[in-house]
Amino acid sequence: MQNRLSVASCVALLACVVGAGACSSGEEAAPAATVRVEQGAIERLVVATGTLEPEREVEVRPRTAGIVERIHVEAGDRVAPEQVLLELERELLEAQVREARAAVEAARVERQYAHIDAQRVATLGERGAASVQKLDEARARYEKGAAALAEAEARLAFLDVQLGYTVVRAPLAGTVLDVFVEEGNAVSPVTAVTGGTLLLSIAGGDTIHLEGLVDENEIARVRTGQPARLRTEAFGDRVFQGRVRKIAPLGQRVQNVTYFEVEVEITDPDATLLRPRMSGDADIVTEVVADAVIVPETALRYRGAEVQVDVLAGDGPGDVVPRTVELGILEGARVQVLSGVEPGEQVVLP
Repeated sequence: MQNRLSVASCVALLACVVGAGACSSGEEAAPAATVRVEQGAIERLVVATGTLEPEREVEVRPRTAGIVERIHVEAGDRVAPEQVLLELERELLEAQVREARAAVEAARVERQYAHIDAQRVATLGERGAASVQKLDEARARYEKGAAALAEAEARLAFLDVQLGYTVVRAPLAGTVLDVFVEEGNAVSPVTAVTGGTLLLSIAGGDTIHLEGLVDENEIARVRTGQPARLRTEAFGDRVFQGRVRKIAPLGQRVQNVTYFEVEVEITDPDATLLRPRMSGDADIVTEVVADAVIVPETALRYRGAEVQVDVLAGDGPGDVVPRTVELGILEGARVQVLSGVEPGEQVVLP
């Protein structure tokens, strides 16, 4: 019995020793990750989001009604001034022009006859063989014939102009953005109540710019001439250089938020790669601090109304001192610290 108790006591004692050893040899807590406070340049950026637009865009509409007979261009084509873009059917107008020319000839003959008759009556009047009434009637017929000729000539000129409008020409040099009609479509003139059928649109000039919107809370920092870096979805992370050219004086409401339109001129030598209507964002550089004290945004701790960072004050993991900091410019994942830490110090990351 004593041997059994002795063995049991030894086993219990051994278990306690092993447990104590395991407890004393447990892993220490891993040291917190830190990062060095840097000093360098930081930028305050304001983002303008929008689309790329041509310097000048013209909507081409017909000046006369008709049926589209032939289209000579398609989207993407370069066109020169007065180049033929499309043609409308002209048979009906050509027939009306021929009829109008015949009417002009008939009116000219009538006027000539009235002129001769008026001269004859005037001669008879000088001899006393024609009354003053006859002379007035002859003159009236001549004037009426002259008026009829002028009316016929005016109608002919009008139809000639309308006939010329059946050939639609480019109003300027540029690139065809889109063609909105097909051959066989009926079109209405620009003088119609609806404003006429949109035939096609042309982008004038070789340059494009970004028309972007800036939130009203940021617009006060934006000035004309400020540099900008533009990115598009089509070219991924590729950056195109530009500058602010124009700021709209009047804001616009979009979903209960006021935005201001900003035009960013693209000055990059590779701007020809860009196309109108591409989506784009412009990072407008509104302020640059060359020697800012910078920490990662992830190092910040928001404790009530204060913003703090944990500064490593010694070599041990517990040597951490919280400090209240004053913030300046935020650029991506970096933030400027105006006071509270110095370059070279180590701050703790989560």
